[in-house]
Amino acid sequence: MKNIANFQVDKEKCIGCGLCTKVCPGQLLYLDEDRKAATVEVDTLGWNGCWRCEHCLAVCPKGAIQILGKKPDDSLPPADPAQAAPMLDAVLANRHPCRRYLDKNVPKEILYDMISRLGNIPNGGNHMLLEYTVIDDKEQVKRFRKLVYDRMEELAAQGVYPAEFGEKVYRDMKRWTSLVRPDMLFCGAPQLVIPHGPRGRGECELDLVVACTQLDLQCAARGLGSSIISFPMGVLATMPEIRALLQIPENHYAPLIVGVGYPEIRYRRGSQRRVDPAKIHTLTFE
Repeated sequence: MKNIANFQVDKEKCIGCGLCTKVCPGQLLYLDEDRKAATVEVDTLGWNGCWRCEHCLAVCPKGAIQILGKKPDDSLPPADPAQAAPMLDAVLANRHPCRRYLDKNVPKEILYDMISRLGNIPNGGNHMLLEYTVIDDKEQVKRFRKLVYDRMEELAAQGVYPAEFGEKVYRDMKRWTSLVRPDMLFCGAPQLVIPHGPRGRGECELDLVVACTQLDLQCAARGLGSSIISFPMGVLATMPEIRALLQIPENHYAPLIVGVGYPEIRYRRGSQRRVDPAKIHTLTFE
C-alpha cells in the first residue's frame, strides 16, 4: 500500500480514541479492526491526499503517531494560557513599526529560523505555496537600495511614479526622509524578506499578508524591529530590469516586503490602542 506521507502508528501506545480520524482534513484515517489508527492508501500530498497539516501527530494524547518523518517527541508542548495570553497581549501592544535600524545584521540562524516557522501559518487549502526571497546581509541591501534609488530618481525626473502612489505621495515620502523615515524605500532595514506565491493558485494573496504579520510578531517577540512595507514593490514595478534581480517569478504575487533588524530606538511601553466598540458588530439570529 502506498503511504507517501510515511504515516506510522505505535500500536502499543495507540488507545483507539479516534481523535486523529476526526481532525484529518483529508479524511485519510480510520480505526482498524483492532481499534488502532490506520490510513488509507496515500499516493499524493496536497488537496487530494495528505494535507501535511500534522494534525494527527499533534492531537494524539499518547504520542503514538509519526508522519512525514516527524516524531511527536520533537514537537513543542502547548503553551499555558495563563502565561501565554498576557505575554501575547504584551507582544501585540509593544509591536511598533520600525523606521530606524542599527547598521547591524540579525544573525542568519535567527532570521532563517523565524522564516522556517512560517510553515505553521494558516493558509488557503493548506496548499503551502508561499516562497521567501531573502536579502540577508546589510551590505547587499545597501547595494540593492542604491540601484533602486538611482533608477527611481531617474524616473521621477521623467515624471514616472509608482501607479499606486503618484507624484504627491512620492514628494511626501521624500520630505519625510528628513524627519522620521531617513530611508523612504526600505526604512533603513539591514535585511529584507519578500514572501511571494503563484497567482491563481490557492489563496496566495491572503496567505502572504498572514505571513508578513506573523513574521512581524516573531520579530517583536524577539526584541527585533520590523517594517511591513508596500512602497518599494510599487517602485520596483516601474523598473522591471531591477525587479528581475530579485529572481521572483513573473507570475508570482509579491506586493509586500518585511524589513528586519535591530531597532535604533527602543520603545518604553506598549500602545493603548483598541478597536472602537462602534466598529464591532455583533449578530444574532432567531
